[in-house]
This record gives sequence, C-alpha cells and structure tokens, in this order.
Amino acid sequence: MKLIGSTLNKLHGLRQTGIQQTSLQLRLTLGLTTLSLLGIGSIGTWTTWEMRQMLVENHKQHMRLVAQRVSQQIAIADPPLTDLQLQALLNDWSSSNFWIAVRPADQATLIESGALGEVSAEPGRALADASIKPEVHRLNGYRLVTCRMALSRNGRLMGQLYLMQNITHDYQVLTTLVNTLRLATLMAVLLIAALIAMFIRRSLRPLRQISQLAATQVTGDGTLPPLQSDLKPEQLPSELQEVTQAIGTLSTRLLEADERQREFTNSMSHELRTSLCLIYGYLQAMMRRGSNLTDSQREALEVATSETERTIQLLKDLLDLARLNSGTLELALQPVELHDLVATAVAQFQSLTTIPINVIPAASPLWVEADAAQLTRVLTHLLQNAARVSSPDQPIIVQLSQSSDEALLQISDQGCGIAPVEQERVFEPFYRVDASRCRSTGGVGLGLAIVKSLVEAMAGRVAVQSQIGVGSTFRVQLPLRQPQPS
Repeated sequence: MKLIGSTLNKLHGLRQTGIQQTSLQLRLTLGLTTLSLLGIGSIGTWTTWEMRQMLVENHKQHMRLVAQRVSQQIAIADPPLTDLQLQALLNDWSSSNFWIAVRPADQATLIESGALGEVSAEPGRALADASIKPEVHRLNGYRLVTCRMALSRNGRLMGQLYLMQNITHDYQVLTTLVNTLRLATLMAVLLIAALIAMFIRRSLRPLRQISQLAATQVTGDGTLPPLQSDLKPEQLPSELQEVTQAIGTLSTRLLEADERQREFTNSMSHELRTSLCLIYGYLQAMMRRGSNLTDSQREALEVATSETERTIQLLKDLLDLARLNSGTLELALQPVELHDLVATAVAQFQSLTTIPINVIPAASPLWVEADAAQLTRVLTHLLQNAARVSSPDQPIIVQLSQSSDEALLQISDQGCGIAPVEQERVFEPFYRVDASRCRSTGGVGLGLAIVKSLVEAMAGRVAVQSQIGVGSTFRVQLPLRQPQPS
C-alpha cells in the first residue's frame, strides 16, 4: 500500500506541473501506459486462465484414476461384492471432499460413501448433470467435479459408478491468488506509469528548453535579441541538434533582417524628413508672400502645407520609435511634479479641441523621475487618441492618483471602446483598431507604440482597459520618487 501511495503521489506531482491535455508528454505517457496495461493485463489474464485450467485438469485426472481403480476392483471381485463389501470399498476411496456412489442395475437406491454435508444434500441434481467425462458444476455455491462410469462384469452391465469431488476450497485459494496477482499488476502498472512519465518528461526536457528558447527570441516590443542558451548541442539527440541549429540560423537571419530594416527606416526617414522640411519651408514662404494668390490657390497651399507638416511628424515618430527600440534616444530624466505637467499639457491641448477635458487631481503632489518633454508627449498622444473617438458632448477625464509606490495617470474617454482581442495589440507599431466602430479615425498606428516605448524607457508601465460601447481608459504608472530639497 505504501508503494501505491508513493506512486500516486508521483503521478499527482506530475499532474501539478501543469501538463496540458494536448501535450506530447501526456500523449506519450498515456499511450505507453496503455500498452503496458494491455501487455501486463493480457499476461495476467492468460496466467489466471492457465492456473484454473491446471487446477481443474488435475482434479479431472484424479477422478478418472479413481473411477478406473474402483471399477476394476468391482469387476475383478470374485465372488461379486455384497452391498456391505461395496459400501466398505466406497468408504475406503472417499474422503471429506470426495464422494462416490454406485447404483446397481437391479436396485433403485444408491450405495454411497459418507455425505459431503450441504454439498450432497441434493445428490440427485449433481448426478443428473454427471457425464462420462469429468466436468465442473456449481451446486449450492460450491464447485464440484462430477462424472459417471458404467460398471460391467464379463460383458454384463452391473450398474453405474458416480463420483463427485468438492474443489471449492482450491478455487477459493486460487481466487485469493488471482486477486493478489491483480493487485500486484495494478501496482506494477502505476509504478510503470510513473517511471514512463518521468522518463518521457526527462527526454522531452531539451525540446521544452528549445521551445522556451524560441519563444524568448521575440521580446514584448517585437525586437529580436541575440540567441543565447546554455544548451549544449552535443548533449542533445541528433533530431534536436538539427532543430537547435535551425533555430539559431533563423534567429541570426531575423536579427540581421531586423537590423537592416531599422537602418533602412532611419535612413529613409532622415532623408525624407530633410527633403520635406525644405518643401515645408518653401510652402510657408509662398503662403507669407502670396498676397496675389487666388482663394483656390491659397486653399491648395494650405492643404499642401498641412499634409507636409503631418508627413514630417510621421517621419519624426518613425525616427523616434526606431531610436527607442535601439536604445539610442537619450532621455533627460529629472524630478517632475505630475500636476504641473498635466495642467500645462491639458491647457495646450484644450486650445486645439472643443471636447471638454476634466482633470481630477491627486490628494498630494506626485513626483516622478521622467523626461518632462517626452512625458508631455505621452500625455498629448493619449489625449489625441481619446479625442479621435469622442464627440463634443463626451468629456475626456484625466485623473491623477497614487497607488502604493507608484503614480497613476489615467486618461478615460466615452468612445466606441476596444475589443478584448485588440487590446493586446493596440501598442504594436502600425496596428489600428477596426475603424468601422468609431466615429472618426486618424493616424497610422504609431502613437500608442511610442507611448509604450517612452513610458517603459522611464521605468513605467502602460495598459488599457476598455469595453465596447462604454469607452476606454489608458493607465500610465510611474515609480514615485522624493523631490529634491530646494
């Protein structure tokens, strides 16, 4: 029982490791355990059947031998045995578990040995089922081997010889042995299952490490770190060595491609921004000196100037995002009081929109270590994002509070909301929420990516909570710090 308990504990421990129902480890364990169970069960079933057959066959052979000996003694007796002599002969061959009787041809009564108690309380039923060949019957809950044989002398039928042996005790012993064998089989299967599970888990450990290694090759911001691992290829199976080499090659190529993409983005953004700045300057000069322009010409210049300014800002965002991802954008971190910064940023943005913005301050000053200009940029991006999905009668709420050792800045809108499946991706570069649910859209999906990169560069976190048809709340959390004494 202790062995079963320890085995079950091992299996429970394997279960607590969080094995998924579709995992290869579980499938292999169940498959091999099932095969082991079928194999051991088949052997146990065959062994049980063989033991029963041997038990019954031994008793049948004994009964045949007794029947032959008794019939020979009766046949060769000269003069023929009297009823008393026949009774004595039967008693000599009988025992507590062996009953023998003779029905003479000229008599209706049996000449029998001592009774078998309840077993032979109804001998007629047992004798009625008796055949020439020994067979096993059940009577009153007992197992009996019965047979009959014709008695003849000088070719003349003298009667019938009946034999009955009680093998119930032997069957009970065999049943106890079979139950013990079943228990041992169950223990063996449980032990084998635990050993198989541990062996498979150990065998799949390199594959699990390779899977984790592959998963860590893409970080949360979509960048690719260099391939680093303590896996030793020479210690892995040959199949996994090939997988490891393939992952290493793929990681290197992806890293190179990512680096080339960043270089291309930086170069193109810089070149395009330079050219567009020149164009923007010429357009502004034409606007200032274009007193002789018609209304349609002035309108066209205003549109061109606005779109050029928008494109320049887009290129600036691309450059900043690339620098943030590469770690080359330097931040001027210093103590900043959030109430003052938020008040200034909200006042500037309020002058550009008709949507009301309500600020809910915290109970006490909130000092954080941040780059004031970049944190203002974060707040501006979040206000722009809220304004895009809000109508003039839906105010934007900016709330400041303190949570443990962090300052919490929340920007809430009452817009169309973001689906749960999209909330996980809104901070990815170039990802835009489905525009069909919103009143108006804008941007190319860089604002929130820049917000996330800037906040994380200042040791903070950003998240979103949203419900379709209710609105969204963006939460910026920054670690608090003590202000420097003036």
